[in-house]
Amino acid sequence: MTNEHPKKYSAFIQKHNREMLIGFGALLVIAIRFVFPAKLDGEIFWINLALFFLFPWLIIRLLLKEDLKSFGLSWGNRKIGFTLSVVVTLLFVGANYLIISKPALRNQLQVSPDLAKGFWTFFWFIFFVSLPLHFFWEFFFRGFIQLGLEKKLAYSGIFLQALLQTSGYLKSPWLIIFLIFSSALAAGFVARQSRSIIYSFVSMWLISTSLDIMIARFIHQGII
Repeated sequence: MTNEHPKKYSAFIQKHNREMLIGFGALLVIAIRFVFPAKLDGEIFWINLALFFLFPWLIIRLLLKEDLKSFGLSWGNRKIGFTLSVVVTLLFVGANYLIISKPALRNQLQVSPDLAKGFWTFFWFIFFVSLPLHFFWEFFFRGFIQLGLEKKLAYSGIFLQALLQTSGYLKSPWLIIFLIFSSALAAGFVARQSRSIIYSFVSMWLISTSLDIMIARFIHQGII
């Protein structure tokens, strides 16, 4: 009887050690991100690269010793992925247009200063800052967390990763929180149905880029 509880505990650890490792790694990354916030584009890029891509990649390859395909780095179901990606992108681009056209909502958006510095600065920001950042976030939240914990959490993983991603924006205006949470849910659904993070990554980047273009247009018109 004295060895019953240690044996049960050991069996539990052995059965769930993969999920516990993923969960611990995810919480550690988010905690570090809270402690060490970044504001400059350069800081944001390198911190996100280290925390949201390199760290989970090392866990997957060195500790779990699993293929990255299990975490969404594959083409998955191309037909479903492409179809859902188009639908989600169109819906959110339309929502962005409605938001940016209303001053009360538009004023809640956080505007990057790079959007008003000219075409080439804007081009650099979109393709060399925004594009890789969206990939890092997609790999971490939809790949590492959601698909990594899918066997245990099923559809609940979609809500978990959305909540975790949104947690980094709790001090933002309510509109930002809503957009982050809703887009994370949509991205999670696309990733689960397509078995890939590629389609959700492209969708989220296109949605973000569309909003940046709309904001840049308003800036140059002197409205923002």
